[in-house]
Amino acid sequence: MTAFAITQADLLRVCRDLAWSEISAMPGLAQRLGPRVGPRTGPQGAADWSASGLALDSLARMQLATAAATWCNAYDAGFEDLFLAKRSAADWAAVMLRARAGGAAHFTFSSSGSTGVRKHIRHREDVLAQEAQAWAHVLGSAASRAATPISRVVVLVPTHHIYGFIWGVLLPLALKVPSIDADLADMPDLMPGDLVIAVPDQWAYLASSGTPWPPGVQGISSTAPLPHAIHRQLIDQPASGTGAPLARLLQIYGSSETAGLAWRAGPEAPYTLAPSRTRTAQDDIELLLPSGLTALMPVQDQLKWVSDSQFELLQRSDNSVQVGGYNVSPDWVAQQLQSHPAVQQAAVRLDTSVTPPRLKAFVVLRAPLNQPHDPSQQQALEAWALDTLPWYAALSSFTYGSVLPLNAMGKPSDWLVAGLPAGSA
Repeated sequence: MTAFAITQADLLRVCRDLAWSEISAMPGLAQRLGPRVGPRTGPQGAADWSASGLALDSLARMQLATAAATWCNAYDAGFEDLFLAKRSAADWAAVMLRARAGGAAHFTFSSSGSTGVRKHIRHREDVLAQEAQAWAHVLGSAASRAATPISRVVVLVPTHHIYGFIWGVLLPLALKVPSIDADLADMPDLMPGDLVIAVPDQWAYLASSGTPWPPGVQGISSTAPLPHAIHRQLIDQPASGTGAPLARLLQIYGSSETAGLAWRAGPEAPYTLAPSRTRTAQDDIELLLPSGLTALMPVQDQLKWVSDSQFELLQRSDNSVQVGGYNVSPDWVAQQLQSHPAVQQAAVRLDTSVTPPRLKAFVVLRAPLNQPHDPSQQQALEAWALDTLPWYAALSSFTYGSVLPLNAMGKPSDWLVAGLPAGSA
């Protein structure tokens, strides 16, 4: 299988999202930048970190240049140094196109590092193209075909991650339809035949916001399981008094390491393996490569096979939670808090009482001997966390106490945020 003809315009979309993701996670910037620059910002929707733009310092520009060179594997062609001199996503896209023409091959997708050590996973371009064609086949099959053919792909997710790249860049090329970058604050008018690409938190917002779906609109959800009630609400009833339910909503199972592996069209249905994926005798998943060889897919979650092509997802094995489309380890965030000199112990959990869910922290401070806690110590810690943690690891609340909460068995337990005494926020 040959790769698609990826254009400079496609790369600009990736570069914009990649730059904004890196910048929003930088210390001092996390609290004032969101997860994605507005797709209609500026004449080309391009992030600008020049002296007249965000004016990033040399270390920040080096971090950005490394991220861009890694994503497009510019090191293969010796083009990595060119990114450091560039000051906008538009300039990056031009360099990426040159690097690809000069021998840079394939794409590398990076984890945020919020589940442990940051990982860089290189994927062959022909394998990704094969996957996009496979998903085009699934969408066009009799089992998942909507009455209205797909005419546009509306992308609400960052395109530099593997989910957004496959579904927001490569799939439109496979379907030969245009793609539109959007965000929840600036949704375009949807039309029959639109395919909306989003993550569970975004689908939850759309389900509760009264978004009117024109007939024939389909949806894709990935990065984490979509709650059954939200899936059912989206496909069973109109989101408002007008419009129709979604014609189809597919949940995609996969990861940055494996890309997409399986799909399901109903909240209670098992996952069905995507084309070119098969179950092995050891209950693993194997991918048939374009070369005819096979590759074992590293699935870390617990699966229950119900047939040779279908399975149920039992639970994650890495204890991560989903925040804004990112997999975040609460233990990792707790470790960041415990690195602060004022913190003796910390526990972090997902706070599902807020919408969308965010992380919350319980902190035991180091108090000077024979002296009460100084409220300014709490304020300083919370300001430090806001300035240090990336936006998807930001904490919605801090609770303070003398010991971490435990249950009757002496094991770590959850804690309530509402109704706490003064000093807990």
